Amino acid sequence: MIKKQLTIFRIISCLFIILIACSEDTSLTTDNENEIEVDIFTQREWAVIQRLSPLPITPPLSPTNQVADNPDAAILGQKFFFDERFSKDSTVACATCHSPFYGFADPEATSLGVGRGTRNAPSLLNVAYNKWQFWDGRADTLWSQALIALEGETEQAGTRLQFAHLIDEYYKSDYIKVFGEYPNLSDTDRYPRGGKPGDHQYDQMSEEDKIAINTIFTNIGKAIEAYERLLISRNAPFDKYVAGDNNAIGERAKNGLKTFIGKGVCILCHDNPNFTDNEFHNLGVPQGMLPTDTGRYDGIKELLMNPFNGGGIYSDEPNVPQRILDFLEPTSIHQGQFKTPTLRNVALTAPYFHTGGFPTLASVIEFNNSGGVPSGFIGTREGTIEPLNLTEKEVDELVEFLLTLTGELPAENLLRKPNLP
Repeated sequence: MIKKQLTIFRIISCLFIILIACSEDTSLTTDNENEIEVDIFTQREWAVIQRLSPLPITPPLSPTNQVADNPDAAILGQKFFFDERFSKDSTVACATCHSPFYGFADPEATSLGVGRGTRNAPSLLNVAYNKWQFWDGRADTLWSQALIALEGETEQAGTRLQFAHLIDEYYKSDYIKVFGEYPNLSDTDRYPRGGKPGDHQYDQMSEEDKIAINTIFTNIGKAIEAYERLLISRNAPFDKYVAGDNNAIGERAKNGLKTFIGKGVCILCHDNPNFTDNEFHNLGVPQGMLPTDTGRYDGIKELLMNPFNGGGIYSDEPNVPQRILDFLEPTSIHQGQFKTPTLRNVALTAPYFHTGGFPTLASVIEFNNSGGVPSGFIGTREGTIEPLNLTEKEVDELVEFLLTLTGELPAENLLRKPNLP
């Protein structure tokens, strides 16, 4: 009797297991059958793609700059941006290394300002969407980035006292219209015609007069930011495709997009509508003949020491930026890390990486595809960098997709040098 009961129990148990298994198989099959394809993409892939478009019409607010969206400030900033007199020898402007003809970037590997730089000049298109500025993030605002370049020894190499007198002579009324009163700089013993921290002319000034000059210097940067916030490029063929125009990009580009979000794992660092995670990574990019570059490690140090950072006295809203700065500390992990660049308009901004050592998009993809190189870089390469095993066809298709990220340029009047006083 007991044996018969055990046999019946085993039969019932087997039937129960079979029913569960069949139920699981049926549910999986149902999920696959019910998953809707969008063009060549599964519903899940399409959900990932929709995270990448559209780019918001307006960039995030800039609370540290109260004139960031002031039209008069933007007009003034555009003049500053194109005016070569804002340099040591009146030959270099912001536009020299950020040319409208090259996507507001530089076709040279490293830019030639007053001297030869050691990094490639990033594009300023959509720069207002960035969380950090420069390859190493040593500026946390767009206006402070401009100030660093204005006095940078290999960039414009001017001085804040020089710029203050330049505005006094040529831009005073425009400046007052945007920022209010302007100090009387006629006493050149009190306000020398040139100088910055470290120069005797500047260092011998009273603290009150230094603050006055620094305020003018700050406002130059804030006006330039107001202009640069207008350099927005949207509505690329990719955006049109995501919005519903299936013919906006070709089949090879669609295949490249599938690789971008899948096998190519590009989406790991380029995952939002500006195609950047706004973070810093060590990809093991070789320095070549360029000097040692610690990237984010020294970038954090410079940011914390900069009196014009977002938490400083020249910021119009220092509280939130200062809380962020309080959490920053350079550690060994930051050695050799560089900012993830946007991929929007990337076809316009060759050469690539912080060294400018990669002339084409295909060369960048081949570098990533091979898993990088074994040496020649600073710090420790991230563990996620490994061979991708992309075929030649997949590389070509990925390039085709990246070409579809070229958007419409800003308004034509923003692309040219305005009439200067």
